[in-house]
Amino acid sequence: MLVAALHGQAVGADIRVQGSRDAVRVEAHDATRGEILAALAGRFALRYRGATDNSPQTATFEGSLREVVRRVLEGYDYVINTNRKDGMLDVLVLSPGSNMAVPPPRPIPRGRQE
Repeated sequence: MLVAALHGQAVGADIRVQGSRDAVRVEAHDATRGEILAALAGRFALRYRGATDNSPQTATFEGSLREVVRRVLEGYDYVINTNRKDGMLDVLVLSPGSNMAVPPPRPIPRGRQE
């Protein structure tokens, strides 16, 4: 197995990415979500936009590339799109998630037509 290591800007940050697109293993030590996404983008067909917090985390993520990205972005609102031509995973991080449900707007009744 190939191992890619990325040493992030944070002191002591270490990320190891192993496996294939269908079976990814990421070991992150004191790394931000952005650093983890950058490590995945350096190894796989993945592009991402948007910002995440800078809090470091230490965790291991396993699964398909899509599942790992989903777990890394847990607690965030995001969109993942797969390009059918080249299999590129496009990830757009929108914002930190909210625990509050937002109801849809009420329909505006149409005025009487006479």
